[in-house]
Amino acid sequence: MKISAVEEYGLRCLLQLARSANEQPLVSAEEIAVREGLSVAYVEKILSQLRKAGLVKSVRGMYGGYQLSRPADEIRVGDLVRGVDGDFFTDICQHFSGNQSACIHMGNCSVRPVWLMVARHVYRILDNLTLADLLKEEGGLEQRLFGEFPLPSLSGL
Repeated sequence: MKISAVEEYGLRCLLQLARSANEQPLVSAEEIAVREGLSVAYVEKILSQLRKAGLVKSVRGMYGGYQLSRPADEIRVGDLVRGVDGDFFTDICQHFSGNQSACIHMGNCSVRPVWLMVARHVYRILDNLTLADLLKEEGGLEQRLFGEFPLPSLSGL
């Protein structure tokens, strides 16, 4: 599994819009670029993809900008992943990509169930994780998602 730059920065752009939703209804690509340390052109490209995916709306004009298409508690991280890059398991297994004729293991594959199980678990997490959740305290979110199976600490690395 690989998280693309568009997914990473797309999520950051969505979170910037979610943070600003109550204070200012529209946020410019320039403002997001400054806050995230990215070029304006790159942010505009990402916002264009997010707009096509139905996650943001744009308003043109002097006082225009971008806003979330739905409230932050209705936009899930899974929506972002599917919207900008499709299913990230298509690179792992030809069965997922629909190019089943390219796979010599279509009849008897003992590996596909592993990827299916991983995909189900990853999407279960991503589809239960909203932008609003990400804006909340990180520790509480980890407990809600992983319960008695917390992620290992990365502080020792």
